[in-house]
Amino acid sequence: MGRNDGVVKKNAKPGHTIWDRPGYLVRRLHQIHVAMFLEQVADGEVTPIQYGLLSILASRPNIDQLTIGEELGLDRANVTDILKRLESRKLITRVVDPENRRRKICLATPAGLALVKRYERQMQDCQKRLLSPLQPSERQLFMDLLSRLVEANNESGRTSLKPNGDAFSSGRTEKIKKNRI
Repeated sequence: MGRNDGVVKKNAKPGHTIWDRPGYLVRRLHQIHVAMFLEQVADGEVTPIQYGLLSILASRPNIDQLTIGEELGLDRANVTDILKRLESRKLITRVVDPENRRRKICLATPAGLALVKRYERQMQDCQKRLLSPLQPSERQLFMDLLSRLVEANNESGRTSLKPNGDAFSSGRTEKIKKNRI
């Protein structure tokens, strides 16, 4: 359903209709992405967030639960729940850190690593499909703008996203600032 198919009044004030609200559109796009992912990746065997968590463990083994939460922008309770589900399926294992017994180190199991590798292509295809209505030049612009919005509003979320164990990189921040109009 598009904006000009009779559902939205052309004279409506911005923000007056739900289709003029960026938060609604972001939420709706997320719903669409999850549906595409479940349809296209791993036969619905994992959710996007589970796949993301496994991908992080594949590229950064031996990190703790808190760091995983920061990598995904999730609170501790949600991370624990996701880890329990993946652990029950033998896709990850958690061990107590011998240097700090309060920390649990997370490791993708061979089955978890195989799942990430086996469905990498499907995951990439899903991302391409999501962006396919845009022209190639628009895709990069959309990603740049989306990243800018996430970064600029990061501290407003219930949890902060800290990719690669740190806040957004200063190089990326400078690039984003430089490209602002």
